[in-house]
Amino acid sequence: MKSTRRTFLKTTAGAALAAAGCATNKPAPPKMAAAATPKRTRRALGPNDRIRCAFIGIGSRGSSILGSALTFDDVDMVAVADTYDANRERALDACKKKYPGATGYVRFEDLLEKEQLDAVITATPDHIHVPVILAAVDAGIDVYTEKPMTLTWESAKQVRDRVNAAAAVIQVGTQLRSMEMYQRLRDVVQSGELGKLLRVWVNRDGNTKRLDRADTPADATEQNTHWPLFLRDTKHYPYDPLRYFHWRQFVEYSNGYYGDLMLHHLDICHFVTGCGMPSVVKAVGDIYTFNDGRTCPDTVSALLEYPEKFQFNYSTTVGNGHFGLFERYLFTNGTVEVRGMGEMSIYRGDNEEKVGSKGILNEPHLQNFFDAMRSRSATIAPIEAGLMAATCAHMAVMSMNSGRAAAWDGQNGRVRLA
Repeated sequence: MKSTRRTFLKTTAGAALAAAGCATNKPAPPKMAAAATPKRTRRALGPNDRIRCAFIGIGSRGSSILGSALTFDDVDMVAVADTYDANRERALDACKKKYPGATGYVRFEDLLEKEQLDAVITATPDHIHVPVILAAVDAGIDVYTEKPMTLTWESAKQVRDRVNAAAAVIQVGTQLRSMEMYQRLRDVVQSGELGKLLRVWVNRDGNTKRLDRADTPADATEQNTHWPLFLRDTKHYPYDPLRYFHWRQFVEYSNGYYGDLMLHHLDICHFVTGCGMPSVVKAVGDIYTFNDGRTCPDTVSALLEYPEKFQFNYSTTVGNGHFGLFERYLFTNGTVEVRGMGEMSIYRGDNEEKVGSKGILNEPHLQNFFDAMRSRSATIAPIEAGLMAATCAHMAVMSMNSGRAAAWDGQNGRVRLA
């Protein structure tokens, strides 16, 4: 049987690993409203109470998390919502094998209105994260959300303020924080034994192919994807399976590789160093290879400078994956290299310490979320970390689009173009 309990000491230790977020600031005026949901009193969970959870958004990433969530013995997945009928029915069948009374919904608003829930897990397209999070926390429900938490720094502040006002537990899906390998890196970095951090260099290249409507599900239609529910309040387009199934490649729904790939490595840098917001972000990018209808760049680079006097340098192209993925941390007294998020070397002079990993698993991150729900403590990827990472990704997009540097104004808690 899977263990789903933790001692008090382990729970508090996990919470202590959470990186510090941005300084608290007065909130910007709200720019969007959450979907209307009934106000309910949050249920106090005892150590033996089963968690009633729902899943919203069950594409490729969502299916992976759902499969992991279904292995928890004290969590019932009582409902699912997705606008694509095939995804929803497939997920519902999986849930019913464990919880026969599970129910499926097209609209997440209907799910939140009709179900009595303790938590939701959401892996919708990125532009739908905010309405799901706001509607859930307003209804007294805790939230596990895939990253990025939001697409803009303004909405990140709005979500932060609403989550804090509701005293909700939130876990952002930056699951690298729950890997023992990166927790070992955090211990070493914060011990000071490697000296001062000078630069973090992340290169993540890959090989991909052109977007092709022939590669989208043949049975998908405007009707069974419920296309208007996908578009929500973004610009109207006629039904397009490329936009629906490859939404990460379109600017209305995604911050491209800054919000998708860079954010993972940037967030883990924040986690291991405990740094604050970068003072300035400079970024460039464009479509260099794939003129296939996408609107997000296929090649990007970003340089972030931090007040702690170190740089974070990131680059990605998906036209040539020869060099793959590496993360390098350069200190005055040592060096760290992480290869493919699966093996790490810590160099102290001529001595090399190798640290392996068990892989990038969903279960430890979910476990931390469920434990935090019971203890009402901070998760390992809390709201401030979500705000910080989402804001940095948006700053990169702002810089790339404007040709100017994006600066963080810590005194007023806002981003400006320099």
